[in-house]
Amino acid sequence: MKKTLLSLFLISSFTLFAQSFSTGTQTLLSGLTANINIDADTDITTLTLTGPSNAWFAIGFGNLDMGGTDVFRTNGSTIVDAYSSGNALPAQDASQDWTLVSNTVSGSNRTIVATRANNTGDSDDHIFSASAGSLSVIYAKGSSTSYAYHGGNRGFTTLSVTLGIPENKLLSFEMYPNPASDVLTVQLPTGTEKAEVSVFDYTGRLVSSKTISSNDSTLDVQNISKGIYIIRVATNSKIGVQRFIKK
Repeated sequence: MKKTLLSLFLISSFTLFAQSFSTGTQTLLSGLTANINIDADTDITTLTLTGPSNAWFAIGFGNLDMGGTDVFRTNGSTIVDAYSSGNALPAQDASQDWTLVSNTVSGSNRTIVATRANNTGDSDDHIFSASAGSLSVIYAKGSSTSYAYHGGNRGFTTLSVTLGIPENKLLSFEMYPNPASDVLTVQLPTGTEKAEVSVFDYTGRLVSSKTISSNDSTLDVQNISKGIYIIRVATNSKIGVQRFIKK
């Protein structure tokens, strides 16, 4: 129950700051991973797909089979916006809506990053919803850069899409001592002049709050009951959260 309340609190804490949703990096096959980030503010979906550097690989969206599926495929040198209507090589769309951002190789792995609009208006393209939920995907990889039958190197699954937190919205801060009995010091990162520090219990109830600065960075926790609390430090544009133990 405590973990559930903490999760709900963290989600509500970041809602005002993060408007992107993500699957996180998921392993689809051995040597094939995908991360799909759907941004509500920019209406842009970013696909990060890592596969073998010497073979083709692909992912399809919104379906669990090859029948009527929006597909992204690459042979390592090009990316293709495609549509699959059966057990054959997905046909290239007339409108190529994915934009290649980067194509990098590290050892035996190739990482492709590409973007496109959440909703392209193309009836063959999946509409990525910028909300928490799930996303069905199919995927496959080959044995060379020439598109051919994938054999057993394919599959399907449903990925969870959850609220994402862009790194540029996260506030990194130091906090000590932890556990503490009397005074807690919150050290703001260089360049941050002041921030609002709030202490919440595990039900999400606000216990105390204070505006701190580089000249006044301590929080009096002497009168707080023993237990586990959440410290939230927020500026006008960033937010950070850590766990604090009162002894």
